[in-house]
This record gives sequence, structure tokens and C-alpha cells, in this order.
Amino acid sequence: MTVILHALWMLCALGAVVFAAAAAPRVGHVGVMTIAYAVASALSGPARPPDPEFAGVLAASGALVYLFRPRHAWIAAMAGGALAGMLAGLLVIMGAPGPVAVPLVAALVAGTVWLARARPVFAPETLREEGLLIICLLGLGVAVLPSVLDGWQAAANLNVRVEPGATQTIPLWTLTILMLSSLLGAAYSLWSRR
Repeated sequence: MTVILHALWMLCALGAVVFAAAAAPRVGHVGVMTIAYAVASALSGPARPPDPEFAGVLAASGALVYLFRPRHAWIAAMAGGALAGMLAGLLVIMGAPGPVAVPLVAALVAGTVWLARARPVFAPETLREEGLLIICLLGLGVAVLPSVLDGWQAAANLNVRVEPGATQTIPLWTLTILMLSSLLGAAYSLWSRR
């Protein structure tokens, strides 16, 4: 399992839930999301794994459309359905049987829609907007990650010394930046809710 697949899985899982909560108030948006889910789950799987760059750009653009052009929120619902379908394909790639993965993801999305409709405190507007902002940033990160890793691999290939058994690790500065930004985001979230 590669870093790219982990990041893509996280984006698809988080995107499916957040977009489902955002689409829940309108029946038409839920319908668009369902159609996109059916198409994407049929098109992704072990034979055709989801493209991280496409998924990242789709998630980021869907989140931006919902945040800045809410009258076109059906586009965001379509992006959420596509991410949910890609999540089902990723579960199959990870070893889950197809007849189990597709209904499992569908139940996750349906449960989110039901909870968002039945309990307004489950996903208030501010929480959905923050989730969409996170989806946008994570989507851009997932879209750029394959190119960055290819660049690191090219730089490693240019290295004159070849060490047998060397593994590719994530640099410490990258992990430090990720942890620091996560901690700052959590601190801001706690501070802003006082």
C-alpha cells in the first residue's frame, strides 16, 4: 500500500461523508449524488484504479463550487458521489469483495444523509463549510502528491551511490509541517468555538 493510495482513500472517505452531509437538504442533490456513485463505482476497481490527480482536482473543485457558488451545488453533489464510488473501488483494491464494498459505502453515505436530515445538529452549516475547506486542501494535496513523489524518485535515481535495501521514506520536514498545521488547525477550531 503506497502513500498515494492512503491519501486517496482518506480523501474519498472524507469527501463522501462531507459531500453527503452537504447534499442532504435537497432531494435532487441526493439523486445526482446517487447517480454519480453508481457510475463511479462501476468504473473503478482493481482493473481501473482511481486516478489520484483526477480525484484531487474533482474534490477541490466540488468543494469550491459549493462554498463560492451554492446555486450550482449539484456539481458538488456529483463530485461527492464520484468520490464515494472511487472509495468503493479502493476498498475492492484493498481486498474487500465487490459485493460487500459497494453496499458498505452506499450505507455510509445513506447514513450520513439520514443523520443530516433527521438531526440538524449532526452537520450544521459551519461544520460542513469547514469540512469542505479541508476537502479542498486535501484534494489539492492528493492531486500534487504523485508529481512530488515522482520528483523525489527522479532525484534519488540521479544519486550516484546505490544502497541496497534502501526504502523510500517521507522526509521529517514533511511530517513536521503536517503535524504543525494539524495542531494549529485544531487549536484555532477550539479557540474559535469559545
